[in-house]
Amino acid sequence: MKKPHNFKKIQRIAIIRTDRIGEVLLSTPVAEALYKRFPGAKIDFVTSSYSSDIVSGRPDIDKVIIFDTFSKRLPIWSAVNLANKLKTGDFDMAIILNPHKVLHLGCFLAGIPIRVGFNRKWPFLLTHKIDDNRDSAGMHEVEYNLELLRIIDIYTDKISPSMPITSESSLYVDGILNQAGIKSGNKIVAIHPGSSNTKKQWGIGNFKKIAEVLSETDKIDIVVIGDRSEKHLGAEIVSGRSKNVYDMTGLFTIKQLAAFLKRADLLITNDNGPMHIAAAVGTKVVAIFNKSVPGSNPVRWGPYGEGHTIFYNPLDKISPKEVIMAAKDALL
Repeated sequence: MKKPHNFKKIQRIAIIRTDRIGEVLLSTPVAEALYKRFPGAKIDFVTSSYSSDIVSGRPDIDKVIIFDTFSKRLPIWSAVNLANKLKTGDFDMAIILNPHKVLHLGCFLAGIPIRVGFNRKWPFLLTHKIDDNRDSAGMHEVEYNLELLRIIDIYTDKISPSMPITSESSLYVDGILNQAGIKSGNKIVAIHPGSSNTKKQWGIGNFKKIAEVLSETDKIDIVVIGDRSEKHLGAEIVSGRSKNVYDMTGLFTIKQLAAFLKRADLLITNDNGPMHIAAAVGTKVVAIFNKSVPGSNPVRWGPYGEGHTIFYNPLDKISPKEVIMAAKDALL
């Protein structure tokens, strides 16, 4: 496979990852690696409107370009639309992290000379590609993303995902916590009972039991988080509790959620995007993975880094008791 032989000419780079917030966050080490390798280059990140907050405001990203592969347009017109967006950037190289015909075709039509990606879904449109072995879950998604860069001669040590915390988001979170009456000296345990895939959702009664037991300690506050569609889950967990359990579902944007999770001492969660945000901001995670769901493998998709606890079994084989014990250990 030929490789670009004059890196000095690379001045404009597009990183493309258009799926969910977890996948996009796990792609941020690629931005950091490229920024270090090409310190004078401008790096733009192409992602969905839903995930844009994950990468906006990063020091290694010049601009975020919004493009949704979930569009109902015919694929050819979606590709043309993407090409038109990319042409204005005059990019020398595109790094395509989620294989997609529309993305490959759009980069080709935009005339980007170096197109790097995985050998799937019209890979003949790429100039540099590697085999896509990610379904084997032999290593973490972060490592697969960085491995792709080897084809353009970038070899880097492990880089953790990161998400900057804005001062505006921190002030907002402080206000919410103060308004709720949460004391600054208390430990905060966040619970996220939802998931975009209902097959990954541990029973709501299990989360309710965890909140009930942990909230018996006066120095621990339980905060239930999630988006607005998960308000019913938050209401279920706090029902019947008189103190120390707070429903904050629907109160945070993605950036505000990152600021809140930075304040939390622990997140107990299903396999979902906020799990990755917590790990990225340095908060311990107790994560619940359903072994019965194909592709939901913590080797590839678990919270990245040290200090996390993962339960990987069919959901009916995971008990609240063992999760509570893991939470208590993490809070020591």
